[in-house]
Amino acid sequence: MESPTVAPNARIDLIDALRGSALCGILLVHSLEHWDVDRNPEHPAAWLQTLNQYAYDTGFFLFGGKAYAIFALMFGVSFFLILDRWSQRGIPFQGRFLWRLAVLGILGYLNGLVYSGDMLLVIALLGVPLVWLHRLGTRTLAWISVALVLQLPSLWETARVLLLPGYSPAQPLHWSTYGSLSYVYLNGSFHDVVTANLWTGQASRLLWAFETGRYTQMMGLFVWGLLLGRARVFEDPARCTLLARRAIGWGAIGFTLFFPFKSHLEGWGLHDMRAYEVSNLISSYCNLAQMAVWAGGFVLLFQWARAWVVLRLFAPYGRMSLTWYVAQGMIGGPLFDGYGLALYRYLGSFYSVLLGLVMFTVQCAAAHVWLRYFCYGPLEWLWRAATFGSLTTPFRRRSPVPAPITPIPVAA
Repeated sequence: MESPTVAPNARIDLIDALRGSALCGILLVHSLEHWDVDRNPEHPAAWLQTLNQYAYDTGFFLFGGKAYAIFALMFGVSFFLILDRWSQRGIPFQGRFLWRLAVLGILGYLNGLVYSGDMLLVIALLGVPLVWLHRLGTRTLAWISVALVLQLPSLWETARVLLLPGYSPAQPLHWSTYGSLSYVYLNGSFHDVVTANLWTGQASRLLWAFETGRYTQMMGLFVWGLLLGRARVFEDPARCTLLARRAIGWGAIGFTLFFPFKSHLEGWGLHDMRAYEVSNLISSYCNLAQMAVWAGGFVLLFQWARAWVVLRLFAPYGRMSLTWYVAQGMIGGPLFDGYGLALYRYLGSFYSVLLGLVMFTVQCAAAHVWLRYFCYGPLEWLWRAATFGSLTTPFRRRSPVPAPITPIPVAA
C-alpha cells in the first residue's frame, strides 16, 4: 500500500475528513426522512417504487445510526483536542467549556425551530458530563464507556422481554409527539411549524434520544473519542493503522453476530412492542459494529494515495460541520414542509437521495472555496467568538490559501 507524505496537520485532516464523511451520511439519511415529513408521493410507477425501496433500505443500512455515531465519536476527539490546547495556553477549562456547550445548545434550539430533528441540543446536553469525566483515569473511563455503549437500561428492558413471556413494554412517548407534529409539518404555515417546535418539537427529539437509549450510546462514544485523543493515536501512524485494522475486525465480528438476530425476531415469537424493544437494542449494537468498520476502513483508505486524493475532499466539509449541519436543516425543512415546496409530494426515496447528493456536492465545494478566504465557517467563528466573549478571533485570511498540491506517495 502507498501512503501520502504526512503533513504537520495530517492527523487533523483525518479527523476533519472522517467527520465530513459522517456529515454526508447524516445529510443522506435526513433526505430519506424528508426532514421529518413522513409522507411520500402516491402511486409511483412500479419501476420507481422498486428504486425507492432499494434507496431507502440501502441508505439506512449504510448510514442510519452509523453517521451520527461517527459524529459523536469525533465530538469526543475534538473535546480532548480543545482540552489539550486550552491547558497548554493556561485557559480555565471547566466554566469555559460549559459555556461553549450552552452556546451550542442555543444554536441547536434555534435550528430546531425549523427542523425538529436537529441533534445539537442533545449533543450539548450529553456533553456536559465530559467536563468532569475527563479527570478520571483511562481504565475507569474505559469501563464507563463500555457500560454506556451497552445501553444498560435498554438491555434490562430487552432481558425482561426475553425472560418474561407476558411482559410487553409501553409505547414510547415520542411516537405520539411526532404524530402530533406530522400534521403541522404537512399542513401548517411557517408560523405553525415554529410554534409547534418551540416546545413539542424540542421535547420529541429529547424523548427519542432517551427512550431509544441513544443517549447512553452517544455518551459512550464521546468517552471513546476522549480516550482516542488522550492516547494520541492520531499522532502515531503505526498505532492508528493497527487500531483501524482491529476496529474493522471487531466490527465485522459484531455485525456477523448481531445482524442475524435482528432478521429473525418473528421466529422467536416476538411481535409488536416486544419485537420493537429487542430490535431497537440489537440495531444499536449493529450500528456500532458497522460504525467501527466505517471508521477503520476510512482511516486505512486515508493512508492510500489513490483513495486519499478523494477522501481529503471531505476535510474542509468536516471543518465547517456546524455551519453545514445547521444549513441542512434550514434548507431541508422548507423544501419538504407543507408551507414550503412540499417536495414530499413529488420525491420518493430515490430522488430524495439524489437531492441529498446534490446538496452535499454544493456544500462540499462551497467549503473548499470558503476556507481559502476565511479561517473558519460562519457558525464556527461565531461559536468560538461567543465561547471567549471576544470578536478578536480572526475571520478573514490575510491572503487566500493556495489550492492544495497532492504530495508524492511514498512506500508504506
